[in-house]
Amino acid sequence: MMRTVSFTLPEPTPLLNVQQRKHYRVRSREKRRLATQIFILIGKDMPHHPFQKAKVLVTRYSSGVPDDDGLYGGLKDLLDCLTTPKLMANGKCKNKYGISLIVDDAPAFCEMIAKSVKCKRHEQRTEIVVEDAS
Repeated sequence: MMRTVSFTLPEPTPLLNVQQRKHYRVRSREKRRLATQIFILIGKDMPHHPFQKAKVLVTRYSSGVPDDDGLYGGLKDLLDCLTTPKLMANGKCKNKYGISLIVDDAPAFCEMIAKSVKCKRHEQRTEIVVEDAS
């Protein structure tokens, strides 16, 4: 049986250019908020163990259509929120805001497919489907 978790964020994900211009503390605070929002949206559908190999499908609905590098680059914080936190040798935590839905966002563990759909401003959102591909 293939396990699937899907949820919809009420706004389109920020693009790469927007993310790069944010102060690191603002970006950290927003990443924490995003992780909490995702955890609440998934709710009881949260698996007990992270997907060892996952396929992440992201559909970003917005009033404009971004270029591919801006679209994929802007999804970094979203993917970081889906991963499992890991304690590093130097005592720091990698992906400390991760909710443990997937093991890691490296290509060996995660295949990401993103597409952008043009819509009216009041219909903007981001739909995410995470499938267990192991």
